[in-house]
Amino acid sequence: GRRRRRRRRSTPDEPSPLPRRRRTHGNYDTSWARKKPARVARAAIVEGPMRLLVAGLAAPERKGTDRLLDLPDGPLIFAANHHSHLDTPLMLTSIPEPWRHKMIVGAAADYFFGTKATAAMSSLAMGAIPIERTKVERRSANLAVELIDAGWSLLIFPEGGRSPDGWGQPFRGGAAFLAAKTGVPVVPV
Repeated sequence: GRRRRRRRRSTPDEPSPLPRRRRTHGNYDTSWARKKPARVARAAIVEGPMRLLVAGLAAPERKGTDRLLDLPDGPLIFAANHHSHLDTPLMLTSIPEPWRHKMIVGAAADYFFGTKATAAMSSLAMGAIPIERTKVERRSANLAVELIDAGWSLLIFPEGGRSPDGWGQPFRGGAAFLAAKTGVPVVPV
């Protein structure tokens, strides 16, 4: 059978060991995914297999992109409804330049950052950053604000997850909070 590891107890004079820091969920460091090699790889993924996947599974008709021309230069917050797993690839292949390749995606920390493998794939392929949706977490908001201030646009799904029944769900306050905090316009999609 399995042996149980005994936990060493500290004595009153000895400090207890620090708890292990999780490197997944909201604590996953995505900074590497915004460096040039990862950005080049992501551009190749978005313009190649991701674009082919979207075209093969849907026939998106993009209207209203001309309205983006009147917006100021710089980052934007794209807030889209969320009905399927195809929403992020659809948005990443639909948002025009100059925003498409300097985009971060707010992704559910518990789903896309649950393991190191899914966290790395999500960060590389989508430019995802972890957003805690099960609890209020200042770290998620601070990271998003910091990146928007550094010139990155954000794709966020304000419903906080995919719709269970195809109907829009009530919005959470993330997009509005980030817009107020950064002064960046929200583009409803």
